[in-house]
Amino acid sequence: MWKLLNKYITTLLMKFCSDRHKISEQEDYRMGKKGKEIVKAKLDEVIKDLLAAYSDEWLAHYQYWLTARWIRGLDADTLKGVLEKQSTDELVHAGKLAERIIQLGGQPVMHPNQLLEKAGCGYKEPPKDPADLKTVIQDVLNAEACAIEYYSKMCEKYRTTDLVTHEIFEDLLKDEVDDEEEWEKFLTKP
Repeated sequence: MWKLLNKYITTLLMKFCSDRHKISEQEDYRMGKKGKEIVKAKLDEVIKDLLAAYSDEWLAHYQYWLTARWIRGLDADTLKGVLEKQSTDELVHAGKLAERIIQLGGQPVMHPNQLLEKAGCGYKEPPKDPADLKTVIQDVLNAEACAIEYYSKMCEKYRTTDLVTHEIFEDLLKDEVDDEEEWEKFLTKP
C-alpha cells in the first residue's frame, strides 16, 4: 500500500514542482516588502502550520481517491462520486496552501514520506472489506472533524497576525464544514 501511495504522490509532487518551476520562471510568488511587513506572526511558525495543513490535504486527497476505487456494494457508486469530488477538492486545497507556503519563503513537502511526519490528522487506509461503507463514512467524518478542529484553531491563531493566511484557513474551514454536513447525511440514510 505504501509503495503505491509513495509512487502516486511522488508523481503528483513532481508534476507540481515542474509546474511551479515553469511559473517561477515567469513570475516570483514570494511576497514583496510590504507584504512581509504586514505579517505579524513568526514566519517559520506560519509555514509550519501551513505545512501541516498541506500534508493533511494531500493525505486526504489520496485517502478519498483510493477509497473511491476500492469500495463495492450497495450505494458504493453514490459514495464513489462524492469521494472523487472531495479528493479533487482536497488537492485544490493543497495547491492553495502550497502557494502560500512558497509566498512566505517556505518550501512545500517535496517527498511523500514526509507527509505523514508533518500531518496532524494523518491517513486512514480504506477498510479491508470493500463493502464496509459504514466504516468509510465514519473514516471520512473523522478526517473532516480533525480538519475542522485544526482550521478553526488556525483561524483564531492568525486572525490578527496574518490576514492572508487567516483567509485561506477560513475558506478551507468553510469547505470542510460543508463536507462534514454532506457525509453526516449518509449516516441518516436508511
